[in-house]
Formats: sequence, C-alpha cells, structure tokens
Amino acid sequence: NVEHTLQDAQRAVSRLISWDCFIVGHSLESDLHALKLIHKNVVDTSVVYFDGVYKRGLAVLSAETLGRIIQSDEGGHDSTEDALAALDLIKHRLKVADNVKL
Repeated sequence: NVEHTLQDAQRAVSRLISWDCFIVGHSLESDLHALKLIHKNVVDTSVVYFDGVYKRGLAVLSAETLGRIIQSDEGGHDSTEDALAALDLIKHRLKVADNVKL
C-alpha cells in the first residue's frame, strides 16, 4: 500500500522550492532523477569539488575541507547534517576561490 505517490512528492517539493531558488546538495542527480525533476539552479558539491577522476563522498569532503566529521552515527545519514555540510562546503569554496563557475 502506497501512502504517497510520485506526484505527491513532486507537489511537496514544488511548494518548498521555487524556480528561482538554488538547490544545494551532494550528488543530487539521483534525487532529482527519482523525482523526475529538472531545476535551473542546482549546486552540487560532488560536481564543484570533482577532481577530474573521482567523485568524493560528502563525508570525505566535509572532513578534508571543513575539518568536520559527519555521518559517524550508527544510524547512518542525518539529512540535516548532510544538507548543512553541503551548504558549508559551497560557502567555503566561494570564500577561497577567485573565480568559481557553478
């Protein structure tokens, strides 16, 4: 028994995010694909911090760049912790970079 449909999820997201908002996160392509959504302002830390060879995980980027350990609880990922880490990684990149193309 399904309580919520894909359309329900899409409507919920569209109530939170306008077309002019920026969506910031890590490896967002899977989430957006699952929701069948396209957005014009996506800032993905896995792309911004891509080294040309490997896509580093959010926990690794957070530890190396921010000195912050995340995703260390036995319960797994905390979506708020992940979102804040992604946002702080983008803020960090903007502070230290002379010219960032997002």
